[in-house]
Amino acid sequence: MRIAVASGKGGTGKTMLAVSLAHLLSRARNVTLLDLDVEEPNSHLFFDLPLLCQETAWSMIPEIDEEYCTHCGTCQRVCAYHALLCLEDQVLVFPELCKGCRGCVILCPEGAMRDGKKMIGSVELREGAGVSLRSGRLKVGETAAPALIRDVKKHAASVNEITILDAPPGTACAAVEAVREADYTVLVAEATPFGLHDLELMVKTMRTLRQQFGVVINKAVTHDRTLQQYCAAEQIDILGELPYSESIARACARGAIVTDVLPETVPLFEQIITAVMRCEEVAA
Repeated sequence: MRIAVASGKGGTGKTMLAVSLAHLLSRARNVTLLDLDVEEPNSHLFFDLPLLCQETAWSMIPEIDEEYCTHCGTCQRVCAYHALLCLEDQVLVFPELCKGCRGCVILCPEGAMRDGKKMIGSVELREGAGVSLRSGRLKVGETAAPALIRDVKKHAASVNEITILDAPPGTACAAVEAVREADYTVLVAEATPFGLHDLELMVKTMRTLRQQFGVVINKAVTHDRTLQQYCAAEQIDILGELPYSESIARACARGAIVTDVLPETVPLFEQIITAVMRCEEVAA
């Protein structure tokens, strides 16, 4: 089962929830945790796991064989990202715009385009205590986050029962790529006006993708029931509520796993796990 943990905005407690779920589940089974927030991966900070290997990640970028190129302009016309400019005597490639879709290579009538590659980052592997942690680390200045996310997921093909995907925040291409193949997505939201606004965007995204999802309310407070009312009106399952807690905030700031250092929180996270499993069984 692949469980994605996502949020419409940063700072909601998404990584805190992802590493806590992985820690709890690893007590009974082997768990793969994928840190897909490749622009600022931080799941490894919560686990004392040795770095076993670090592999370079590459993305496709077209190369032009001038011997066969007739400068017909097909490549420029088919590129949805405007990464190619066909001039009278040459074709210019803009690497920062290329998404590696290979459309130009496939559709070039002369076969003058071939697969090149550029380094976009790295994939790191850490293992121990029932957890296999794979993280993507995007090269500074690089924009190909979705390509690196796909690479991390490819490296993580495993036989482990549970895979948890710690997605990047927001609803842009990187977040969509992270949750796209998940069996179930947990949306983490906080009880603030910004939290509600960005949760609404994430819910629209999930429904567009036709994915099963539920909501975990983090930093929940008794005097504000706006998120609960929204979920009730939209018929969205609330998987659990984590209270506004200074102890939890301090544990995260120290890089500690909440369920490890605060045993009183374990029932809250176990409730979330049970709710996720139940929702997945119903969907199946």
